[in-house]
Amino acid sequence: MSTLAIEITSERTALVSGAGDEKVELSAENGQSIHAVIAQFSRQHSADAGSPVEVTVQEAGRSRQLTVAPDGKVAQSLPTGPIPAPADTPQPRPDHPVEEPVTMAVTPLDDSPPAGGVDTHARPARVARTPTSTSVLAAPEIPVGSQEPARTGLRGRLNTILNLRIVPKPESAEMRQRAAIASITGPLPGFSIVTIANPKGGVGKTPLAVGLNAIIAEHRGAATTVCVDVADVGGSLADRVSIPPRDGHDVLSLIAAEAAEPGSIRPSALSQYLTRQPGGDDIVAGNNGAHGSSLGYDDTHAAAQILSQHREILIADTGNNRLADSWQWATSRANVLLVPVPLRRDAAAAAHRMLLDLTATAGPAMMARTIVVITDGPGDAPMVEIDAVDAFLDAGVHSVARMPFEPLFASGERISPSKLRRSTTEALTVVAATVIDLIAHAAD
Repeated sequence: MSTLAIEITSERTALVSGAGDEKVELSAENGQSIHAVIAQFSRQHSADAGSPVEVTVQEAGRSRQLTVAPDGKVAQSLPTGPIPAPADTPQPRPDHPVEEPVTMAVTPLDDSPPAGGVDTHARPARVARTPTSTSVLAAPEIPVGSQEPARTGLRGRLNTILNLRIVPKPESAEMRQRAAIASITGPLPGFSIVTIANPKGGVGKTPLAVGLNAIIAEHRGAATTVCVDVADVGGSLADRVSIPPRDGHDVLSLIAAEAAEPGSIRPSALSQYLTRQPGGDDIVAGNNGAHGSSLGYDDTHAAAQILSQHREILIADTGNNRLADSWQWATSRANVLLVPVPLRRDAAAAAHRMLLDLTATAGPAMMARTIVVITDGPGDAPMVEIDAVDAFLDAGVHSVARMPFEPLFASGERISPSKLRRSTTEALTVVAATVIDLIAHAAD
């Protein structure tokens, strides 16, 4: 099987190695994206070769492996041998062993888990280690042209005190955060739904929804994302956000207004039903029971249809009732499924059963768009983590990330993103980047 190594050097250009003796420069023109140009080039190369081609795409320190067949079909894959790299790409140092190859995994903050950082577990099921392969779990290199001085850590302090312009180390947490932010701000194919679900109560669904909504809005801009409480009755989203919604700012009122006058919910009218938070993120409160009915399947779909005209991402904060119609809609329509799991055996078991049931209904593709988020908290049983992570990865989930303990999440009080611990914000940024990457590359 022939191989291609493609490095995206800018929004419009890419450099190809392996297509001949010399490198080939690709250029996106006439409104095309560079990803479309890469796909077209890879398909043509495979057709000319008459055999599948293994393609490694490097972008902003991240790598993806694809297999392109002569008939034009593209599938994500693991490399069958060493991944070719451009000659000017820094290679892993001998004292940093290369990790097991992983497709579309979250990047951890360090080779050894830092205090309060993100520790990511991800691997394909039953794949032997390949010491000569490059892993996306390794620290990403400094993207081409990214020479901004360090702002955190020892180098950041030296820059501030001595007015220097020292750049961060390629393997530093700051560079990984920059890569994550770059992913969050990247293009999306269209309106997407991110569902946060675990049928066990008290596992942190709503805090994760609030935090993720705030992080995406911070980096993509205000009015790009909206978090909706889709619990059938009595969700807690309105009780956890910084600015509580006023009466009438809820999902059923939004649906009723559109039903009474179709097409009336224009941008100027949308603010009557959304509640803007300090960071520019919006929320729609759930059904408080005053309407005398639960939120149904058609109700949830109607709300999403309205919001899809005004926002890029809808984050669905689900309830605990797996039989509720709104829960069924949110999980079946999810482009990405986020599953928070505390280190308690009951919470892990409930999430695992939920995922197995969803897979039985929707097929294995459900696992490929699922991210499990292990959350720290009081009363954790650390011995549960190994069993839980193994069970989720063996089931085929996309990746398993880890969140540090956040007192504000656990307190039950209103969540102000500016008061979150730095480690929590960093972890949420990595999770948000993984969500955006999963959405963006689903159409590849």
